[in-house]
Amino acid sequence: MKKIIYLSIVLSLLSSCSNKQAHKQSQEENVQQEKSFYTIDLSKDFSGSDNQTLLLSDIVEDVEYVKLETTDDCLVAGSVRGFITNDDIYTLNKYSDEKLLRFDRKTGKFISQIGSIGQGPKEMIDPGFVFAKDSLVYVSSSISNKVYVYTNDNQFVRSVPFCKDRSSSEDGAGQTISVIDHQYIVRHPGQLQASFNCNQYIAADVIDMNSNRLFAMRDTSDVYGIMLTLDWDPIRWYYKGNINFYNEPDRTVYAVTKDSIIPRYYFNLGDNKWPVIDGKLTKEYFKYIKFKSFRETEDYLYLYWNQSQKGYFARFNKKTETLDVQEQAKFWGGGWYLGVPGLKNDIDGCNRNIDFIRLMDEQSSIVVIISSSGKEDYIKVLKESQEVKFPEKRQQLLKLLEEMGEEDNQILAIYKLKK
Repeated sequence: MKKIIYLSIVLSLLSSCSNKQAHKQSQEENVQQEKSFYTIDLSKDFSGSDNQTLLLSDIVEDVEYVKLETTDDCLVAGSVRGFITNDDIYTLNKYSDEKLLRFDRKTGKFISQIGSIGQGPKEMIDPGFVFAKDSLVYVSSSISNKVYVYTNDNQFVRSVPFCKDRSSSEDGAGQTISVIDHQYIVRHPGQLQASFNCNQYIAADVIDMNSNRLFAMRDTSDVYGIMLTLDWDPIRWYYKGNINFYNEPDRTVYAVTKDSIIPRYYFNLGDNKWPVIDGKLTKEYFKYIKFKSFRETEDYLYLYWNQSQKGYFARFNKKTETLDVQEQAKFWGGGWYLGVPGLKNDIDGCNRNIDFIRLMDEQSSIVVIISSSGKEDYIKVLKESQEVKFPEKRQQLLKLLEEMGEEDNQILAIYKLKK
């Protein structure tokens, strides 16, 4: 009997090892299927490019609309930053009263204010960017040099200094933040080093919740021209659970994990690169490529850039490593402009400006912010649109717009990317 039991244990262990080995081989095969690094050539003259009309349905599988409730306690300013989770929408009125507000993701109903402004131990000073996951909300401030952590029911948890020594030359990365596993804080580019004599630029900085710097990525080239090439909001997006960002100095896209910063895409810009002469950008800077937005699916990298007062929307096929480019008919500084050739909104016909730089979520959805000041234009565009895949969605949005008051908070159109 003992021999039988012993033999069963051995067979069980061998089976377990075999299953683990098979799982490991499967993981390795999955890794091998997706190439880890790409070079994309953008050194050409793309003016007049019209490879093909790109459809929003190539990227998006569905859209939902959320009308934010309007009360005296939850007025949302026109220009907001924020974060969207599966359950909540957080808006930060950065340029007005600085209130951080929580709304229900499904209904748009106002839930509560998160935190308060002040200099007390549990209060925020000059909140800049928001990150939310599970039941925790993280708010950064470059003035206090901290990240404030609250629960989503407005209980203060703690504050985390960006670095233990405020005067350290290691300080100076931007206040745009992401959080990994509630254990690591990632700061993204946005500011030069605090000490200009260091002649360094921190592109990304990872610290733990005890303010210990784990690692950072620095760049010493073109330092004094970097600030002028960066938007206030660095370009970042999610892909397969990792935050990705574009680094201007070396024209490379990186993914940040808790262990390392991994290069994924390099852009050969040739003569389209922003030149820096004697530490200053040339006055003809508008002639050169300035990336505005990225989104990514398993098969494609989508990118939008401005150049010579025009916009260019492009789709890079990871499998064939080919690039489709569409020149946009109009220049728009904030994001993708859907009302012109290049990217046609065939989902619901809402061909208006997309601003997904300030409002982001873990699915990297495309978010259209619709305010009451532009509702007549939206209604006109929707009624004139043709060949939409979801006419019922168009009717739903039209109804929301027609019921929208002049002082109402915004409607968010959240376009879900295909996996």
